[in-house]
Amino acid sequence: MKPLFTLVMAFMSATVIAQSPAAIHDSASIDDTTLYNVVQAQEKYWAQYFDKLGEMGVEIKNDSLVVRPEVIMLFTDSAYRKAAYPDQYSWQEAIMLMQKMELKLAFWHLLNLYDTDTAHRSLVLGTFVAYDSLMSMDKILLSTFYTYAFADPRIARLVNNKPDIFRPDLLERGLARLKDIIMQVWFYRQQRVSKR
Repeated sequence: MKPLFTLVMAFMSATVIAQSPAAIHDSASIDDTTLYNVVQAQEKYWAQYFDKLGEMGVEIKNDSLVVRPEVIMLFTDSAYRKAAYPDQYSWQEAIMLMQKMELKLAFWHLLNLYDTDTAHRSLVLGTFVAYDSLMSMDKILLSTFYTYAFADPRIARLVNNKPDIFRPDLLERGLARLKDIIMQVWFYRQQRVSKR
């Protein structure tokens, strides 16, 4: 809960800084109840945000395949699909997505940069390790993969309104790469915990 509170406070500060001077209230004019309600609302928002961040787009539950609306949107919304699967992944786009707090999509871009920009793999890994100090990146990376990989045009396409995975080899290769990244995140997490 402490990392969540820290993030909430950081984002609240950023929100106040980003507002126009006319929109910023004098701290003396905000009563304790109003401030409490604002903090509660922000905490609820960010708790839902992080829950969604850890939600897998495709998963099996009780012998059923669950496909979340985000995955369906990846197949049906061409603008969203283009944003998720550009012709070439770039650092600029990944950074912009992180700044806009579109973290799941940003992490998908970073996972692809890890594969395509081998000279800067340590930067990708360092980003994941840094975020791991705030949230469970192993779970989030897994949910990111299971949200975006199954709709990746290099791997799947729609045939008669049904997903067709025509390159399972690329899916397996991506999963193996993800496993290696998660193992490295775990290694650095153990180092961080043992230093405490």
